[in-house]
Amino acid sequence: MKEILFGLISGVVASLGMGGGTILILLLNLFSSIEQHKVQGVNLVFFIPTSIVAIFMNIKCKTIDYKVAKPLMYFGVIGAICRKSIVF
Repeated sequence: MKEILFGLISGVVASLGMGGGTILILLLNLFSSIEQHKVQGVNLVFFIPTSIVAIFMNIKCKTIDYKVAKPLMYFGVIGAICRKSIVF
């Protein structure tokens, strides 16, 4: 039951634009017996669909500056590939 409440709280915070994932990780980590890596996985499950919807809404509302977005996208992909190849 408390996990549902945590999801509701983080959803409300996310809808306000304040980063609901941070709240979700904090609440699940402090007040439940879920392991840290599972909490981070739950956050990803929460984050990915939210991001996809946000992208489509921004495309629909034409609020994306593609001159800024394209280089960020390219360098983000390059950075992710480089990060994956480096083992710590």
